Amino acid sequence: MRRNRRPIRGGVAQVLLFIVSSVLLLAVIALVGANMWLRKQYEPTLEAFRRDLTQHVDLFCEQQAKLAADPWFHEPRTAGDAGPLLNTWLEWDPGPAMPADSPLQLPAALAEKKDWKELVASEVDVSTLDFGWMRQLQTYDRWDIVKDTPFSRSKPFNLTTAPIPNYIILQTWAKLRLVHGLRTGQPMEAARDVRHLAWLAYRSDTLLGAMIGAALLRIENRAHASMEAPPPEWRPMSLDQIERMRAVFFASMAFSSVATPTDVARKARHCGSGISRCTGLTEASIYGRYLKSLAEDSYRPAYDALAAELASAPCPTSAARTIWEHGAMIDDTPPSGSEAEWLLKLPGGLGRKHVAGILMANGTQQIDRLKELPDASTAPASANTTP
Repeated sequence: MRRNRRPIRGGVAQVLLFIVSSVLLLAVIALVGANMWLRKQYEPTLEAFRRDLTQHVDLFCEQQAKLAADPWFHEPRTAGDAGPLLNTWLEWDPGPAMPADSPLQLPAALAEKKDWKELVASEVDVSTLDFGWMRQLQTYDRWDIVKDTPFSRSKPFNLTTAPIPNYIILQTWAKLRLVHGLRTGQPMEAARDVRHLAWLAYRSDTLLGAMIGAALLRIENRAHASMEAPPPEWRPMSLDQIERMRAVFFASMAFSSVATPTDVARKARHCGSGISRCTGLTEASIYGRYLKSLAEDSYRPAYDALAAELASAPCPTSAARTIWEHGAMIDDTPPSGSEAEWLLKLPGGLGRKHVAGILMANGTQQIDRLKELPDASTAPASANTTP
């Protein structure tokens, strides 16, 4: 008599179905858990970052307005790009050395880094130095470090790894120029040369350039303070203003980021005469461009606003625009040595949506320097407040 095997076969099928369903359920639970864990790695940081910027955008605008009122920002200047000269005269790191015939070449004894107090008290001979190149630069009002360089730019362009001018020599020359001016009784002429050099550094539209500009203005301030009776018409930027300049320009990176609420970013770029706008746009373009293939869909309003900003009101130099259009992207230079590296390697692009968030969270810029200014008000603010 043949036994009926259907119940047995049916039972086996049910067991297999149960096992497969359980495995799939566990896989779904694991994916959901992994997704939640990954989001916790960056979402709290980005949310805190956005809250902080929204709360302090009025503080940023207030401090930027105070800085913009400084006479240095309103001195008359002749339009033109000093890049073809400075880019040729300077050493680049890494990159070409300073040409032997550069007017910025210094004797070895003078090229050594010296503190201002040490230098002004020394008997170092500066009488043979030719400062004519500084006066030559006064016919320009900006310094484009992207165009007219003594080498070909890499494609895609990555400003974070590209050669940059050696700004240190400019600080050395500024000190020597002011020492010469003090000794020859022409401090105002020397100060004018140094102040304009500071302007060109700032008007390179890079954060490093702005910091070098602030450093040059600090040197001028020290030279002024070293005189017992400086000319009454010589009014260098105050130390408080110089510190404000550093704080505002550092903060401009954060306020221009694609991770910043769009209305907050828009307000910060245009309040207080917008003096840090182009520096912020340059720095924001670096990371925004790098993460574009991963972040554009999630941060569409921020990307659209950044593109519109660059198109509607171009900056004096080509830095921000070049980076935005031709800068390196994550697929050109993938991250290494972090969780982002293995997330990008997951099959089916499962980890890509988290990489942008993780890298943005890791790269958020703090605005503590702004909040620590002596006259800073920490009262909560809103992006809807009129600047």
